Amino acid sequence: MTPRSKLRRLTRSAGAGEVSPDWASLDRDLVELIGWRVLAGDLQDYVRLRAVCAHWSASTAAPRGRGVLDPRFHPRRWMMLPEGHGLYPGHPDLGGFVRFFNLSTGAFVRAHLPLLDDHVVLDSADGLLLLHRDHDTAIRVLHPFTGDVAELPPLASLLPQMEPNRYGELNKRSKLMKFCTSITVSSTGAITVMLVLHFLHRVAHATTGDQRWTLSAWNLKPLIKPVSFQGKLYALQVQPILRMCKVYIYKINPPCPNANEGPSHLPLPEKIAECPLEKFIYMLNFVECGAELLLVAYSDASHSRLVVSRFADLVRGKNEPVTSIGDNAFFIYERCLCVSVSPNKGSKSLASIPPNSIICWHSVPVSSGFAGPTRFEQYDLGTGIWTPASDGDIRQRPPPSPHTLIHHIFTCCSRRYWNKGLMVCRETEPIWMVKQDLRHAA
Repeated sequence: MTPRSKLRRLTRSAGAGEVSPDWASLDRDLVELIGWRVLAGDLQDYVRLRAVCAHWSASTAAPRGRGVLDPRFHPRRWMMLPEGHGLYPGHPDLGGFVRFFNLSTGAFVRAHLPLLDDHVVLDSADGLLLLHRDHDTAIRVLHPFTGDVAELPPLASLLPQMEPNRYGELNKRSKLMKFCTSITVSSTGAITVMLVLHFLHRVAHATTGDQRWTLSAWNLKPLIKPVSFQGKLYALQVQPILRMCKVYIYKINPPCPNANEGPSHLPLPEKIAECPLEKFIYMLNFVECGAELLLVAYSDASHSRLVVSRFADLVRGKNEPVTSIGDNAFFIYERCLCVSVSPNKGSKSLASIPPNSIICWHSVPVSSGFAGPTRFEQYDLGTGIWTPASDGDIRQRPPPSPHTLIHHIFTCCSRRYWNKGLMVCRETEPIWMVKQDLRHAA
């Protein structure tokens, strides 16, 4: 969008008899329509549009106050970027500022987030940050750019619902600190959060206004690879059947309101697809790419070839592998990111990331044909060739400094490292040196 200063220069430079475009006099409804179209692309572009002039600002909805309540304002393609060097979000040396990276454009912005002085970031969904407050374990949903916050009950309200005498108090708390998050907003503005608790194999849910979190009566075991997509949760299950194995895909819908205004009811997981395991020898994870959900897996026992399948095809009973992901690169780990590396954007920060590639831990085949040592590598989906993803062996030791953008983005795929201020390294345990009783397993 053209900044206001440039509009003024264009107006002044119009010669005699020429009519300069009077952008500020555009009809209010037309400006509003243009604003919604821009917002469908990126929130920061929408903010720039509103800054052009007072008329455009008055004709479009302000993000502040709506950042969490209106899904259109969620910063979906923005990811909090790890600083490395032990500078966790909220570290005093950062002065309350945290960097964010746009997965589509490669742009960087800094946001002032003083809340992180006494909160820890546990997860991110749709670009929103899920925070855990230190003194009372309250869960809060934060929009990093507008400052809007949604309040949810203390996570400690789940402790009485856990099996008694199975865990010590500290262990019980740590079992609640690792999860996959899904956020939905109802037409009335009620915000519901679902947490897939990895260690408990169950789902907890709460809505703004609730007094406590509710733990599902059923457990997820052995559902694996949970992912949030369009307000729902999806997970895989591998079941042996006679001498074969099948892969099932389950969907977990948000809780249903209770007619008697009691605690909402969480439906049972719904099986929506199945396919023989021979199609997917080893599943890596789901990844969201545009408006699609894709599944990345190894297609052979030696872990030498990757296959990408559309989630929608699997639900329809089809399995037509995706042969190209275009100018995108997938980062696959505990959670997954799709980064657009189109050369037409001119972003120097993305030049080191190869397009049509998948970056992950790769088990290198050995002579026997089975998987051997694990390395950090990238797979070219077009040629089927594996190459190192970075300099240095980040499996044995942290990556050399200065860290590359690949290291930063891959660290975003591990909640513990991403939140700790360390670059991913399998041999480095991200142990908190401050507030250990509140940060355990975070």
